[in-house]
Amino acid sequence: MNWDDLKLVDAAARMRSLSGAAKALDISQPQLSRRLKSFEDRIGARLFDRTPTGLKPTDAGLRLIPLADDMRKKAEAAARILPDLSGSALKVVRVAVDEVRARVLTDRFELLTGLLDGVELELISSHQHVNHQSRSIELQIRNCLPETDTLIARKIGELAYAVYGSADYVAKHPAARTPDRYKLCTWLGFAPDDLWYPSQMRWLETRLAQMPKLRSNTMTTLMNMTASGAGLCLLPVFMGDSNRELVRLTEPLAELTNVEHIIVHRDLRREPAVRQAMDAIAEVFRHMGPQLRGSSLNEPVAAAE
Repeated sequence: MNWDDLKLVDAAARMRSLSGAAKALDISQPQLSRRLKSFEDRIGARLFDRTPTGLKPTDAGLRLIPLADDMRKKAEAAARILPDLSGSALKVVRVAVDEVRARVLTDRFELLTGLLDGVELELISSHQHVNHQSRSIELQIRNCLPETDTLIARKIGELAYAVYGSADYVAKHPAARTPDRYKLCTWLGFAPDDLWYPSQMRWLETRLAQMPKLRSNTMTTLMNMTASGAGLCLLPVFMGDSNRELVRLTEPLAELTNVEHIIVHRDLRREPAVRQAMDAIAEVFRHMGPQLRGSSLNEPVAAAE
């Protein structure tokens, strides 16, 4: 049974004639008569008696007609609110990002906002896995895959890291340009408390002769300390290469090049604003792809736009 069948019953009951019901439904009378008889045959019950004065509901019809009437009224109510539904759809999409991914988006602010077309983004600082079930966050950008099948990951690019130092520091410490940099140079590292960059910290621990002299849990602070001449550090190549005070000392490090994903709950990916935000973010990462992956030291490094 479907609503198309019940519409025949409802129209016939209201109009009390096959011709009137056919006109109400904008179909021919023979077509309505055939469909109504076919429906009666399928359910095994006659719903109307054909009398000289019109259609008269049978006992079976009297049981079904009120239900068909209710369904028509609900369908009409749904049709009335359809034009307003777009106004109540989600317009603000909250994206959980750390400072590095936020920097990617803000570096291409005009491109990003031009693609959103009325959808607003809120960038929420977070280095932890957010609870998508609570719906307090619609999207998250991170480099690890979700651990539950209720979440979907969309690959949007890669993010590479390399070693950097200030031009002044490198000029005073020639070892910075050699593999001896891990033994002879001062290093800046990552704070172990509430660690936000565990892979980078482990990478340094396996190479440095001693603990870094200065540590921070934000890449922006590390970049600023490095630019001031405090020592060497690991930085995302798109940040380091765009800082004119820094010198890149290594190729992009393959072991620290991560695939970036947008994480979204299965149910929310059907929301138009969420799909639009995901497409816009993916386009920004695609546009930034060469900067995010880093060029070879033998190639010219493009300055950030």
